[in-house]
Amino acid sequence: MYVRSFIVTLSELKPGDKIGFDIDDGTGLRVARARFESESKFAWSLFDGYDRIRILTYSAGVGAIVRLLDRHGFSDFECVFGCESTLRTLKDILAFQQIAIGDTRAAIKNLPDERHAFILNRVREGQARFRVLRKQIAHAKLYLLEDTVSGKKRALIGSANLSETAFGGRQSETLVCFDEDESAWNHYLGMYESIRDQASDEIPLPPERVENAEIKLHEVPVLDPSDYSTLVVDSTENGQQPGDVVHINVPTQIERIEKMKAAIPPVVANIIPAPRNGKQHITRDLRRRVVKEYSRIRVVQSEEEADHRELSIDRDAKAVSLFGEPFSLEPDLSAARTDAKLLVEFFRNYEGTFEGGMGVERLQRDYFILWSWLYFSPFMCDMRTLAGHDGDVFRFPSFAIVYGKPSCGKSSLIDTLMTSMFGKAYNVDKREFTKARLRDIQHAYKRFPAVFDDIGKPAIRNHGEDIIKDEMPPLVAEYPCFVLSMNQELKAFTDQIVKRSLMIYTTTALPSYKESLRHELHLKIQEVRRGLSTHFYREYLRRVFTRLEEDPKPDDWLEFSSTALSELIADLLDDTPPNWCAPIRWNEYADKRHERVKTQVEHLLRPTTRMKKEGDLATGWILEDNKVIVIEQTDTFGRREFDWENVPSTLIDDNASVGGRTVLNRRELEEFLGARLNRRRNGLFSKIKERIG
Repeated sequence: MYVRSFIVTLSELKPGDKIGFDIDDGTGLRVARARFESESKFAWSLFDGYDRIRILTYSAGVGAIVRLLDRHGFSDFECVFGCESTLRTLKDILAFQQIAIGDTRAAIKNLPDERHAFILNRVREGQARFRVLRKQIAHAKLYLLEDTVSGKKRALIGSANLSETAFGGRQSETLVCFDEDESAWNHYLGMYESIRDQASDEIPLPPERVENAEIKLHEVPVLDPSDYSTLVVDSTENGQQPGDVVHINVPTQIERIEKMKAAIPPVVANIIPAPRNGKQHITRDLRRRVVKEYSRIRVVQSEEEADHRELSIDRDAKAVSLFGEPFSLEPDLSAARTDAKLLVEFFRNYEGTFEGGMGVERLQRDYFILWSWLYFSPFMCDMRTLAGHDGDVFRFPSFAIVYGKPSCGKSSLIDTLMTSMFGKAYNVDKREFTKARLRDIQHAYKRFPAVFDDIGKPAIRNHGEDIIKDEMPPLVAEYPCFVLSMNQELKAFTDQIVKRSLMIYTTTALPSYKESLRHELHLKIQEVRRGLSTHFYREYLRRVFTRLEEDPKPDDWLEFSSTALSELIADLLDDTPPNWCAPIRWNEYADKRHERVKTQVEHLLRPTTRMKKEGDLATGWILEDNKVIVIEQTDTFGRREFDWENVPSTLIDDNASVGGRTVLNRRELEEFLGARLNRRRNGLFSKIKERIG
């Protein structure tokens, strides 16, 4: 959209509120009055015909940077990364510069070799420069284009950050275009140069190759010991009181800054003086002391203790990195075809060997749901972030809980799927299943799924429940999903966990008394894993990237992923895929996740335990108007025999329930069971009688 005016949109403000962007460009918030001329759809040709560009943004996708450098012929490219939060102290600046520089280096590092070299060559020749803010907020987005030969100028102002997502039409954005408008050019160029010259540092990039994305604390530009100047960090905000300012910002980066600040070692933080009269003076001597003290800190970590698991995805650039190295999305289709055959063979091994429960077909179907979730799990953090703004985050579970009888193949399935994704199975020691360690993993693994095997009931209750129920995203842009595998010991989960997790339960298992069959199956599974590569998963990711371009946030991720898997298997095998891998919708899964609880409640309310009036039997149930009253015996500690935690909370009248007397809401209970609680045909009694013959 091209508009010859600067549009300021302010929403959800109460009368009397004042607005502050906390950007000191010498003029404060200005409104440029102009006349609307025309508008049109955005096209990249908007950048054609210019040889110099200067950009101020607080978020950038490397794909857009490569496009501008490579396809638009800029001989002079300069980009300043701002921050949407006020940098009040040196700790704020240290944290922000570490994040911004790390993100920039990571984006370049994950490029294919020729693109990687292209960017660094432009930097080395002085044709591309990247800078990072050091003291003040910069929420504006400016794109200043100039042809140094003809002198023509174009200023683009608006809401779109430098990314292909923003410029690709998949976000609701606005750009305001000023062509050959000397007044507008001088105003915005002055704003840009003031921020660049007075409040930014150049991002350090190696001349040949970015080997490590992250930089150490003492490597941030603001601590450069060769800088003899004194940096004054002013937190007084030009005399404004905190209540006088409404901050308009995006929380993700701010939360990451707070997390990074918390990681600054106390011995370093103690050196930094507290602000006096709202100001903090950062002298060359202080810089040298901080660098010296930080350099003394040595973190000794053995190779066994080091955890390098990390998966990162740049959706704009369609780039993936695994353990810090590029993960190619150009698979060998012959190897991918072999993977598909092996994975189908793995699922076929359940047939004729596993028994009981709901049957092998149901087992295969449920395990295919887990497969669809695990393959898509690296994108789940994006889905949850988007859903947190305008959707239902419960539909995008970040935890999968796989439980049931021993020998039902839970661990074997997860290990095989992880091998197909990353070349081997990666499990986290179950002793690390603590609240603190789970939070650490959320910040360290990025999108790499964390798998815990053989987790028990106390661990879930004491450490897992709070994190599963926490709907606030971690303080990072990329975070992992968790897979928890456990045996039937944990018979009940609270309704809060069930509705927030992908629940896979099975009692179909390999008979424990058939040792020769168990050994034969074990050998087959080992053979499957040895033959697996990661090419099937690479092709899955490639296809998912393409589909996400058309639908950035699929409302039904399960249908989205299961369809991609089913079609991929069919294409690679040149055959109709097995019935168990047909696409499945989220609601089809969700409607069945309480099946086990329904069966338990139906057994509890079987006809033989019904009483005409309370007290007829020691235990049983009665109908009383719109209530169903269940009478149970309790143990010494007052605990009831039936575990009600797994029952949806809407069924229980908590106010009337006490001790061994649980009162249920009849209408909600009948709706949950899908049957009426009476003796009429098709009622619950008839339903139970049919089941027991």
